[in-house]
Amino acid sequence: MPQSLDLHRQIVALCHDTQIAGHSGRWKILELVSRNYWWPQMSRYISQYVSTCDLCLWTKPWRHSPVGELQPLSVPDARWDTLSVDFVVELPESSGHDTVMTVVDAVSKRVHFILMHTTVTVEGAARLFLHYVWKLHGLPKCVISNRGPQFVALFTKELYRLLGIRMSSSTACTPRRTDKRNASTRSSTSSSTYSSTNSRTTGMTSYPSQSFSTTTTFRDATTSIPTGHRTNPSHGFRAETRPF
Repeated sequence: MPQSLDLHRQIVALCHDTQIAGHSGRWKILELVSRNYWWPQMSRYISQYVSTCDLCLWTKPWRHSPVGELQPLSVPDARWDTLSVDFVVELPESSGHDTVMTVVDAVSKRVHFILMHTTVTVEGAARLFLHYVWKLHGLPKCVISNRGPQFVALFTKELYRLLGIRMSSSTACTPRRTDKRNASTRSSTSSSTYSSTNSRTTGMTSYPSQSFSTTTTFRDATTSIPTGHRTNPSHGFRAETRPF
């Protein structure tokens, strides 16, 4: 077959879009086309064509289990009662750090960025939490993480051990995670990506400024800046008014 995209499109359309073809799947269309034609990367072209067919997307049923709805978390009674602990990993290494642990308060949306290394264990993460978060806000009632219930269990167990608290196991409640918990982590990832490509600074050394930016900007979830800062914190670039 000559390398003509228009000719390829016409052949696949005849074998897929016509009433006789019946908008079959990619493997059936591939077998049908390959009976008489061949060109380089034909399978990839047919797969892309079938997967973007508008009529197929509208009419064909889903063949997987129904997607469950996200269950919103209950509103905490006070600030720092419910926290999310996530990790931004595989960042460009700087000063021995290549990972950032983000701790977000569910009420105020205030964030703590804690620099660490990928080799830090769950126990090490609990110690960092003790030194950087617990000393400021106390012990949370609920910890949420996308690392799964095993991580939360080990994290909480080590934190309690460091504080001298003896645990008595009972029925656990594991609320589902909502997309809002990812906002600060996504922001942290985007900032790290930008900073790592900036020739003047590296992603790790710029985290204090990223933390300030995250905790002093308007948040959609609370329609305000995170609690803990004055109403209009200065960023250092406010214009001055001078008399004429």
